[in-house]
Amino acid sequence: MIPIEKSNPFEVEKICLELYKKMNFRNYPEFKNDLNSWVASNVQELASEEDAFLKIMTGEYSFLENIKEFLDNFVDKEPRLAEYLKKSYDKIDSELRKKIIDLKNVSVCPYCNRNYISSTYKFLQCNNCNQELLVIDGTEKECPGCKQEINGQTKVVNTAQLDHFFPKDSYPLFAVSFYNLIPSCYSCNHVKLNKDLKHSPYDSSFPFDDVKFTYIPKSTDKIEIKIDSCNPDFKNGIRILGIEELYQSHIDVVNELIWKKEVYTDSYREGLSKILNQPNFELSQAELNRFITGHYTDKENYGKRPLSKMVADIGREIGLIGEK
Repeated sequence: MIPIEKSNPFEVEKICLELYKKMNFRNYPEFKNDLNSWVASNVQELASEEDAFLKIMTGEYSFLENIKEFLDNFVDKEPRLAEYLKKSYDKIDSELRKKIIDLKNVSVCPYCNRNYISSTYKFLQCNNCNQELLVIDGTEKECPGCKQEINGQTKVVNTAQLDHFFPKDSYPLFAVSFYNLIPSCYSCNHVKLNKDLKHSPYDSSFPFDDVKFTYIPKSTDKIEIKIDSCNPDFKNGIRILGIEELYQSHIDVVNELIWKKEVYTDSYREGLSKILNQPNFELSQAELNRFITGHYTDKENYGKRPLSKMVADIGREIGLIGEK
């Protein structure tokens, strides 16, 4: 797992307000009034807020974590609100979904760091209420918004899946919270489902730098990739997602790093640096590392290319690259 940086607060608020305005239902016209009243009455920090729920939509991960305790019986006590909160997630059409994902500024799944998150999807648009519906099996569907049958042409868009870090079935109040939506690859999203993980990619209190990829020689020609962490909750999350098992398919990448270590001696790297550094164009250490490994090795850019975290950790372990 790799961390995701916080997004521009002004842009987050703008996106959440756009979605908030869409959260209207014919069968429940009092939805937002009831929702804001419940939040103001039950979440002390938001008692004086006019649109209290909007603060939950824009709230950072630490805020969501802190108010979880108020939600233990929410689904049982407020089943109608819970139902329509989950329906509110369907108000995220393809255009708004793209805005959300673009603002998060990550191209690779933060759970596994091995797959790009971008995927191609087909959508049908309801001629009655203009809501877009994801096409799964190609058959005609009923619009979840107005309950009318959807007919018409499909359109193809490039977007990504959004995982609810706090599952929306258990925490429907977070169903449309910006910092609860994690862009993820198909594999991780469908393995995680409603499982609870302890640490979010937005958890700034967790020392992600202490999590390291390494490898263990099993024989003269076989190795095993491992992920080291002293945190038992994080290790359990890795186990739930099956990350170590998935990485065994990338042993060839580790072997290439070991081969490169034999070829790229200190003198070779110095010569390479001189060749690449032209007048008015000097490569940084991170850029030279990327040239050698073919991956980003600075943690700020792990989210730009698959396997970057593994390559950086093992590359440093064997002495192929230096500097963090």
